[in-house]
Amino acid sequence: MWRLGMLITGVLASGCKIFFPAPATMGSAFDPLPGSKQAKCLLVLLPGAGDTAQTFRTEGFVEAIQRSGASADVVAANATMGYYLRGIAPERVEADVVAPLRTRGYAQIWLVGISMGGFGALHYTQFFPDHVDGILALAPYLGDEAIGDEIRQAGGLKQWTPDPPAAITEANYQRQLWAWLHGHVTGTQQGPELYLGYADQDRLGPQAAVLGEALAADHVFHAPGGHDWPPWRALLDEFLRRSEFQRRCAP
Repeated sequence: MWRLGMLITGVLASGCKIFFPAPATMGSAFDPLPGSKQAKCLLVLLPGAGDTAQTFRTEGFVEAIQRSGASADVVAANATMGYYLRGIAPERVEADVVAPLRTRGYAQIWLVGISMGGFGALHYTQFFPDHVDGILALAPYLGDEAIGDEIRQAGGLKQWTPDPPAAITEANYQRQLWAWLHGHVTGTQQGPELYLGYADQDRLGPQAAVLGEALAADHVFHAPGGHDWPPWRALLDEFLRRSEFQRRCAP
């Protein structure tokens, strides 16, 4: 596959620490639904740059999901920066994390990604659209400001003229992501339920707002704060209370 070298700029701008290793097999942290019942859904968590699969436990995400009452197993992928730099994040998430669990027969598979992981959730779905039923992208990295400005000047994502579909490369991955998002919000291509959450003072907020303006109002969550875990926990709670995930993954 291709390299995400340009992503370094965005990650550095977010102030996150960068991890470069990419073991041949991507690790994960699995938390099954408490009790003896089979979970209806699988919730896949993708970390931001500088975080690991274990961070979702220490920051209370797994506990919040289990406390919500959703019938869901939770798996956090150790999709660290090295996988993105090598351009292999989607295939490793699929092969090492999602595919081995899919055999359990889940009715729904949802992704939750933070910052770089928000990009990762969308990017994975570009490659495996039939494998995903829903996404929550929290403060996602969505590319350079220039493309966001271009979309604003066009009148918004629905009015913007996207590039035609092409093989994804280091040079075009941002434009191809936005082209995929354009198809999603205009209904020209089928896709999963897409939810977006970001904090009011998040440094990645302006780009997220471009996407948010094209989504249904009840699919966009806001919280006070910046690019940090307290608002992300609040946004996760909103998602668990008010999204299709809550209905589709009810016991």
